[in-house]
Amino acid sequence: MSNTESENIIKEYLKEVKKALPEWLKEKKEHKEILADLEDHLREKARELSNTGEITLKSIHDAIEHMGTPKTIAKEYKRRGTPHIYITKEMWPLYLRVLTIVFAVIIILNVIAMLVNIIFENPSFGTIIGNLVSGIQLGLLGSFSVISIIFVVLSMEGYFPEDFKSKKELEKEKILKEKAREEGYPVSKRTGKPLKPFIKPLEEIIAGGIGLIAGIFFITQPIFIGLLDPLFSLIIRIFGVLLTIEASLDISRGIIGNYKPSIHQIIHGVKIILKFAGIPLIIFLAQNPQIFPWFYHDEISGLWINEGVSVDFYDLLSNLMILVAVIAGLTSIEDIYRIIKIQKYK
Repeated sequence: MSNTESENIIKEYLKEVKKALPEWLKEKKEHKEILADLEDHLREKARELSNTGEITLKSIHDAIEHMGTPKTIAKEYKRRGTPHIYITKEMWPLYLRVLTIVFAVIIILNVIAMLVNIIFENPSFGTIIGNLVSGIQLGLLGSFSVISIIFVVLSMEGYFPEDFKSKKELEKEKILKEKAREEGYPVSKRTGKPLKPFIKPLEEIIAGGIGLIAGIFFITQPIFIGLLDPLFSLIIRIFGVLLTIEASLDISRGIIGNYKPSIHQIIHGVKIILKFAGIPLIIFLAQNPQIFPWFYHDEISGLWINEGVSVDFYDLLSNLMILVAVIAGLTSIEDIYRIIKIQKYK
């Protein structure tokens, strides 16, 4: 009877330990070996603590007390990560990637909602910007809170990014890593995949140079001096400043080359801000098509005269500006993609 009770106590103890173990360990089936080793150790300790050398009710209770509670044992397997601001260092890159993707989706959805609102309701400029800013703020704050809580919990449970991958995926990555090393390619520490250059420096410098020339042209406005509507001229100059900064950043990326991935990520982040900074100006132009210039050449005086765009083209210009705003918002996706892509080079 005593022997049966001891066996039941052992089984119940192991059952509680299994229940307390983190889910990633259960999913990998490694918990079976752990429980088997724990049972052997528990029986051995119970015999050691017994006066007769056999397992007794008292010795099994003493052995369990010596080994610790199920939660204490499970806690050791939840500590496999390296602490780093509540989220482990191992989970930190994945955390940043998820935040980046979700933030990008929220911003894009808010821009699309803003454009739909403009088309169907034609609200005031202040209302448009207010709704856009508040929508993005609430979305970013809410998603940041939820995602952060999820990753803190995952870190506390001892999860690693590879725990979300199948054995087949892990095997494939292992083979790719070995192949890359054999062929002399650099290998990503995070994915184990061979890496290729993430930019073509010469192309970045050339594209940046072209953008720089265009930006300076918009700022100086050497053609039709004094003929543009003052407000339209100011907006074009602001676009020129934004374009000049973005072009300078592209040239900087070309000069840096395939080095310092963190700086490249920061540059792409600044470019996203610049692109979204121009959207309110484009919307303002969409709502004020009357400031657009339309020139004709007076044969008598030999001068160019700005008579302004015809009322018949107001709707066309407004729709065209809305399309440009959509494109400006969507082009930021490329920068977001590059930020995520460059992460594996770090």
